[in-house]
Amino acid sequence: MNKKISSNNKLSVCLPSTKKIIDWPATLYVEGQDQFRGWFNSSLVTSVILTSKAPYQQVLSHGFVVDEKGYKMSKSLGNVIDPEDLIKKFGTDILRLWVVSSGFTKEVKVSIPILENLRESYQKIRNTLRFLLSNLTNITPELKSEKDLEKELNLIDYYILHKLEKLVAERQKNYNEYNFNPTYSSLLNFCINDLSSFYFEISKDSLYCDSLNSLRRKQIITTLYYLLAGLLKIISPMLPFLAEEVYQNIPFRFGFAGQESIYLVNFSNLKFPSNNEKNLAIITDFFLPLRQNAYQALEKARQEKIIATNSQASLEIYLREKNKWNYSELNLEELLLVSEVEIKKKREEDMQEGNFYLVKVKKTDKEKCIRCWNYRDLVNNLCLHCNNLWQ
Repeated sequence: MNKKISSNNKLSVCLPSTKKIIDWPATLYVEGQDQFRGWFNSSLVTSVILTSKAPYQQVLSHGFVVDEKGYKMSKSLGNVIDPEDLIKKFGTDILRLWVVSSGFTKEVKVSIPILENLRESYQKIRNTLRFLLSNLTNITPELKSEKDLEKELNLIDYYILHKLEKLVAERQKNYNEYNFNPTYSSLLNFCINDLSSFYFEISKDSLYCDSLNSLRRKQIITTLYYLLAGLLKIISPMLPFLAEEVYQNIPFRFGFAGQESIYLVNFSNLKFPSNNEKNLAIITDFFLPLRQNAYQALEKARQEKIIATNSQASLEIYLREKNKWNYSELNLEELLLVSEVEIKKKREEDMQEGNFYLVKVKKTDKEKCIRCWNYRDLVNNLCLHCNNLWQ
């Protein structure tokens, strides 16, 4: 290997076989904590002697890998785990997920049970992406670019996309600081609680029962489009094989999906209305506390056999404090997945205590629609919405 020092004291390394110049200093040195007086130091001393500069821009040290009991791995103890064996059993992405989920500045435990738990988390992230792909398969054919997407979204759509954008911003900050664990934890929580248990659940009715041209369905499809883009932006550094697999199976080729690989995409940021954060306070300060109190009352009603499912419930809600929110644009029946919601002006008996609201659950007198399975007023066994689509 030949070395040369340029006039600006920047060292370049020439590989004889290729004559390729490698940029110097290195962006990052990565090694274990035992290398502060080893490679880190010897490289630094040599480089300062030759160039008066450090050979690296950043240094990252990590702890040692130990078994699940915290013991150092050794052949004599028989607790050595070969990474090649783990890759064959779990795949490369799950091994990478183990790295990003660990606090690697200290000793890092690894075992088959730990990786099996991570495989479950990986599957939840994968299932979230699969839900997005499967519903975007039915994207209307006339959509040829992002300009054709529905721009006026529902308030709940803006709320979930706002949470996604905050997650993306936090991800960039954490990646820059090599702080991977918070990104993994936030991503998993977003997929499980914000998407699977909330937004996907309240969207399924429109996705599966509305016409392809309905406004609400178009709004949800637009939201799913941006959710997919944001999630791919987050996972592509940590789960590259999953990210590329998802990208290659996107059923359309415009916007962020127009490249040969996800690693050629120049992702754009989603622009929100100027008053968006102020409007979202209706969700965060009014609806989410209401949802928590309502679900507690619904759970109790199911245990007491008042209702069999939440869709049978008729809710009476009394606002404990004077309400300052204009919640008229919120479809509370749709958001709470119940048959009826009535806001009471006076407190009534048998209302269940909550932090902000009092809730009473009754079984609705309405009947089950044979098409959407919601309990509504029926015409020929169909609710009004389904009956209009059926005509």
